[in-house]
Amino acid sequence: MLSIVGRMVSIDKMKREIGLWKRQAESDALTKLGNRAYGERLLQQMLCEPQKEKAAVMFLDVDNFKMVNDRHGHLFGDEVLCRIANEISKQFRIDDIVCRIGGDEFLIIMRNIKDSRLPLMKADELRAGIEKLGLEADVRVPLSISVGVSFYPVDGTDDAVLLYKADKALYEAKKRGKNNCVIYSKELENEPFMSQITAAESE
Repeated sequence: MLSIVGRMVSIDKMKREIGLWKRQAESDALTKLGNRAYGERLLQQMLCEPQKEKAAVMFLDVDNFKMVNDRHGHLFGDEVLCRIANEISKQFRIDDIVCRIGGDEFLIIMRNIKDSRLPLMKADELRAGIEKLGLEADVRVPLSISVGVSFYPVDGTDDAVLLYKADKALYEAKKRGKNNCVIYSKELENEPFMSQITAAESE
C-alpha cells in the first residue's frame, strides 16, 4: 500500500513539475507576460474554436527604445519595459492576450470585437499612457509606440497570415514617422516591406 501511495505522490510531483516547466517555457522572464510561443499557441487555439467572432491581431513596438538603454543603461531600460508591459496589460480586457515577443515588441490579440474601431481607440489610450509613463519615470527620451493591426476573418483565417499582415501594418506605421497605428488594408499588399518582428525572440 505504501509503495502505491509513494508512486502516486511521485506521479503527482512529476505532473506539477511538467506544468511548471510548460509555464516557464511560455513566460517572458522579465515582464512575466506570456512570450511569443504562448501568444502564437493561443492564437492558433482561438482560430480552431468552432464559434469564432471578429478578432484583432496587434503588433506593438516601442519607438526608439534603444535610446533609453544607451542613455540610462539596460537595468533602467528593463525597469521601464516592465512598466510599459504593465501599462499595456491594464488597457486590455481579461479575455485579451498580451505577450512580449522580444526586446521592446509586444503581441496583443483582442477577442470578440464588436467595433472595428476598438484597436485604434486602445492604441490611442496606450500612446497617451506610455507618454505619461515616460515623463513620470524621468526617461528623458520621448516614449511613443507604433502599432500594426490585422483582423480575423477579414484579413485571413490562418494565424501566419494574420501575423504577417499585422507585421506589415506595423512596418507602415514606422514608415509614416512612428507614434502611429495602422490597420492592414489591400493598399499595403504590394508595398515593399521589411519585417519588424521576424527576428524577435522572447528573452
